[in-house]
Amino acid sequence: MLSHVSRVVRAMGESPGPEEATRVVCEAVVPKLADAAAVYVDGAVWHRVDPDGRLPPRWADDGIREATLLDGHLLAVPLRAYGTHVGCALLARDARRPPFGEAHVLAAGQLAVPVALTIYHGRRDRQQDETLETLQRGMRPGDPPALPGLEIAYRYKPAAERVGGDWYDVIPLPGSRVALVVGDVMGHGLAAAAVMGQLRTAVQTLASLDLPAEQVLHSLDEMAQRLAAQTLTTCVYCVYDPVLRRCTIASAGHLPPILLGPDGKAEVLSPPRCPPIGLGRTPFETMEIAAEDGSMLVLYTDGLVEERGQDIGLSVESLRRRLANGISIEALSDDVLSAERTDDVTVLAIRFRGIPSEHVAQWLLEPQPTTPSRVRGLVRRTLGSWGLTATSPVAELLAGELVTNAVRHTQRPITIRLLRTDHLLCEVSDDDHRLPMVREPGLLDEDGRGLYLVSQLAEHWGTSRVAGGKTVWFSLAIP
Repeated sequence: MLSHVSRVVRAMGESPGPEEATRVVCEAVVPKLADAAAVYVDGAVWHRVDPDGRLPPRWADDGIREATLLDGHLLAVPLRAYGTHVGCALLARDARRPPFGEAHVLAAGQLAVPVALTIYHGRRDRQQDETLETLQRGMRPGDPPALPGLEIAYRYKPAAERVGGDWYDVIPLPGSRVALVVGDVMGHGLAAAAVMGQLRTAVQTLASLDLPAEQVLHSLDEMAQRLAAQTLTTCVYCVYDPVLRRCTIASAGHLPPILLGPDGKAEVLSPPRCPPIGLGRTPFETMEIAAEDGSMLVLYTDGLVEERGQDIGLSVESLRRRLANGISIEALSDDVLSAERTDDVTVLAIRFRGIPSEHVAQWLLEPQPTTPSRVRGLVRRTLGSWGLTATSPVAELLAGELVTNAVRHTQRPITIRLLRTDHLLCEVSDDDHRLPMVREPGLLDEDGRGLYLVSQLAEHWGTSRVAGGKTVWFSLAIP
């Protein structure tokens, strides 16, 4: 019996996890000791061998400290590891067979030690894997949102494990503008992924403040020195305006974007050369390009083009030629991802579509007491011409409230803009840099109700500082 136990112990020492451990115990021990066996973990049957269907019911073994004969044909074996209860094994013999003896109790107790250790370590490893997977899933870039004025294609593949140092983001901004981000943290694996997660969150936060592209990179550079010392990161940050059909690009040591025109001509752009993120005291500059409808901007990391022994500039030129020859982003990315790569690969391609001019209305009005009433009339007529009469009452009310606030705080002309996409967007801009704060007005308060109404009735709303003042906006769903 002891030699048989030794063979089972050796088999369990090679087992990959708790399921295998219990399988080895049940299937190896039952033919020698019992007619039926089960291992209970967390109150449920973890593994069962029950050829005749006569396995005894679950046994509460909290009070059992060692292998115990419950009766001559039923043996309970507690499973404990490092002082922790991990389960209970029950072995049963048919009544026609001889009862268990002391040798069986000794053998079962010896078997319980490696079984309990294997289950304990297997459960701990599984919990660690689940925790790691949760963290990686949270850091891994997800599907970009569907936004008006552009089409998005993307590919993402880490070189090792399930997440790496590359990331991309498509971030909605006020005025139907969009921030496009691709970044690459030096290194691979979890260490690079941890830094990537921090920097990606920082970029999203900075973008939500609607800062200029160069200011976003400057602030990210300052944060990187505190968050990720001794780590370099390349990043390209673009802001696309589908109304003006312009795109602003700022790059921090990143590979140059490629612009594919509506006619199929591909061009490697040359944004101002700036060092990577993390060096500090670095000025960042931007370039602005025309974003014609039908053109495509391709952002990528070096994993897409880098080849051992080849100059990176030649690799970028090769990519440009392939795009000019008509290869689609999907086909290009699939070709690259099908090959074994030693670096993370990220591709983000944006096809510019713009917002039709007939879906945009804009006025510049003097801040006079009659201006809110005039704006309500303009909104009513515009929405009527767009076939959005059902949305007009709420839009008139909220636009009038925002303009009323602007009239009180500015002496210069106020800009009002309506945009129709998949939502109705209304923006009111003035030269006052102070951002309004929403608060719930008291019964006797004479003001403070306008922004409160906006926050309650609009689907989304927000404020942002712009050159020369601020913009307050709200959006409504289109029925």
